[in-house]
Amino acid sequence: MMLRGSQLLRQQFRKQKGKVDLKTSFTRTTAFNRSSKERLMTSDGDLVLGRGKIRKRAHDVLKQEISEMEHPAIWMWYPWRKNPEPPQPFFPQRRALKNLHGAVYSELSPMQRKRQEEMLFGINLDESRQTNFEQKHPFMSSVLKSMEGKPKGFPFWYKKYPTRHHAYENRFNIPAEMLDGYPEHVKKAVSKQMMTVREKRLAQEAKYTERYAKHDFDTTSHAVVAVRRALACRNMRNHLLTHPHNNVVKTLLGRKEHSLKRALRKLRKVDFAAYWDIIRDHDVQDMIQPPNAVSYRWGGYWMYDWNAGLGISTNISDFMDPRGLNGCVETGRSRSEVARDLGLTVTRPLLPHEKKQLELTSTYYEKLAKFKAEQPEAARQQERQRFIRKFSGMFVKMNRKASVADFPSKHRRLLGVKVLRWKSKRHGPS
Repeated sequence: MMLRGSQLLRQQFRKQKGKVDLKTSFTRTTAFNRSSKERLMTSDGDLVLGRGKIRKRAHDVLKQEISEMEHPAIWMWYPWRKNPEPPQPFFPQRRALKNLHGAVYSELSPMQRKRQEEMLFGINLDESRQTNFEQKHPFMSSVLKSMEGKPKGFPFWYKKYPTRHHAYENRFNIPAEMLDGYPEHVKKAVSKQMMTVREKRLAQEAKYTERYAKHDFDTTSHAVVAVRRALACRNMRNHLLTHPHNNVVKTLLGRKEHSLKRALRKLRKVDFAAYWDIIRDHDVQDMIQPPNAVSYRWGGYWMYDWNAGLGISTNISDFMDPRGLNGCVETGRSRSEVARDLGLTVTRPLLPHEKKQLELTSTYYEKLAKFKAEQPEAARQQERQRFIRKFSGMFVKMNRKASVADFPSKHRRLLGVKVLRWKSKRHGPS
C-alpha cells in the first residue's frame, strides 16, 4: 500500500511540474525536441521567444564545453576527427576574430549588443518625425487625426514620408496610416514581426540615416556615411561571431572598418557633436584609435585631416566651453582656477594669437554698435569706402608673413603627395 501511495504522489508531482511523462506518450520523443523553440535573453533581461528551432548535433555540447574550458593543454581527440589535435598553448589563437588594429573580440560589446537586439526585436520610432510633421503640416496632420482608423481616400501622410526609407516600421515600407481599414491578417502580414533579418537591418539603417541626414534625400553627408558604416561593421562582426571561418567576410570587415575610421576622422572635423554621438551610440571607440604609438607619432595619422582638406576646420568651440580657456582679470584667478570653478575638465592654456582673437571677437560687435550709435555719419562713410575698395583694388594685397610662398614645394611632407619638379642644375635658371 505504501509503495502504491508513493507512486501516486510521484505521478501527481510530475503532473504539477508540467513535465511530460515520456513513457506514457505515444509520439516519438524526438518530436518534442524538434518543436522546442529558441529562447533568447536580451541585455535588458527580457526573454524573447525566437521563431527558429534549435538544431542540435551530437557534438554541439562537447564543442561548447571545450570552447569554455580554460587552456586545454592535452591532446584532444574528437570522435568525428581522424587524428587527435595537438595542444595549443598560445592565446589568443592564430585565427581569433580581430578588429582593424589586431585587438581580439570574442563577442559584441554591451552597447553593440543592445543595438543588435533593438534591430531584431523592436525598432523604436523617433518621436521627432511625428512632431515635425505636425509642426510643418498642421492641416494634413489634423485631417489624419480626424480619420484615424478609417480607410483614407487621399494620402494625407505623403509629406510625412518624403522618401520610401522614411516608412520603416512595416514591411515593404508601407506607412501605418495606409493600413487603416484593412483586415487584421493583412496588417499582420506586413508587420514588423514578419520581417526578414535583411529587412530589419535596412530598417535600422534608415532610422539612423534619418536621424543624421541634413535633408530628406541625404545619403552622402559625413555623419550619414559614418553611421551607415558603423552599422555595417557591427552586422559583419555579429555574423563572424557565428561563422568564424568566413574569411571573405573577414576581409570585407577589415575594409569596412578602415573606411569607417576615415569617415569618422572626417566627421570629427566637420561636426563634432554628431561624431561623438555616433561613437557613444555604436561603441566604435576601437576604430578611431591609432594602431600603435609609432604610427601615431610619426606616421600618417595626423596627416589625414590635412589631406582631406580639413586642416583648420572644426566646430568644437560650439560645445566645448571657451570660458575656461582664459584667466579672470577681475578676480585674478588663473586659467586653471577658472576652469575648476566652472567645473570644466577639458581646457588648455591659450596660445597668444588665440587669446588675441578671442578678445577681438568678444569686443568687436560691442565696439561696432557703439560706433554706429555715436557717429552714424562716419559709420556710413566707412561702409561706402569699404564697398568701393572691395571692387576697385587692382591686385589682392599680399603679405609674406601670413603665408609661405610656394607652399607645395616648401612643405612637401604636408601634402602627402609627391610633387613632380623639373629642377636641375642644368636646365634653366631655377
